[in-house]
Amino acid sequence: MVQIEKIYSEDFKGANHSLQIQNAIEFARQNNTKTVLLADKSYNITAPIIVREGVRLEFGHGTTFVVYGNFPVIELERNAVLTGAYIAIDDAAFNSDVIRLDGKHKYYNVWNRTKIEELNVINWSGSHKGTGISLFSGGSGHEISYVNFENVKIAGMATGMKLKAQKPATGMAWVNANRFTNASLDDCVTMIHMESGLTVPNECSGNQWTNLQIQPSTATQKIARITGQYNRLEGMVWDLASIPHKNPIIDLTAASDATDILIPSIPLNRISDNGTNNKIGR
Repeated sequence: MVQIEKIYSEDFKGANHSLQIQNAIEFARQNNTKTVLLADKSYNITAPIIVREGVRLEFGHGTTFVVYGNFPVIELERNAVLTGAYIAIDDAAFNSDVIRLDGKHKYYNVWNRTKIEELNVINWSGSHKGTGISLFSGGSGHEISYVNFENVKIAGMATGMKLKAQKPATGMAWVNANRFTNASLDDCVTMIHMESGLTVPNECSGNQWTNLQIQPSTATQKIARITGQYNRLEGMVWDLASIPHKNPIIDLTAASDATDILIPSIPLNRISDNGTNNKIGR
């Protein structure tokens, strides 16, 4: 018997493009073939898509998701992979997450393969609403750790990237040890937003942004808000004069410790440091 190596979304049916793609993903989850390939065309996305555990969803170079409505566009379960996605928000009503990871799926340990690479997210509508990438943990034992985000570009959102660890009723929740490599953020109100305690029971620590390129606009209010311990931001921010105020654009909150900021284009008077042991490089 010949082993089918890849699944093509165009071989599946559905009442709309979202259901067609989800049907292909569900088939991949239930069979030995785990890679779903999308066609080089535009898909109208009107409902959430969940990339199931162990499945890789791969966009063609000409594939575009055009989003209509207000819902989380793509959620990745543990060991899911998203490659080459180009996602355009074409609805001013959209105010949700484009890419979502929820710590209930327990992305932890280095042998797991969850990954997002070659991602483009742009809000065409001009609304500056929604979040490009959201990492959220809010229950006992919920965790997002050791996930790699590579070559990500996000433009026109309210928040480019958001990491949040919410204090659970019992136990602990983490968003720790994630890597964002070669990320470009453009024309977002807030580029990077972190929300957590300093440490457990709700912790966002040891996350790293390297080779970061940020282009603010007249819509931009904040470059980064930092909580947790041992987080690192390294890169470049352009055209600070385009930001319509002279207040601090990086907030190292009282719940931050040992943050490493290496963005030489930002003067010290544009960084608010209410934390401890934070290091601001030049």
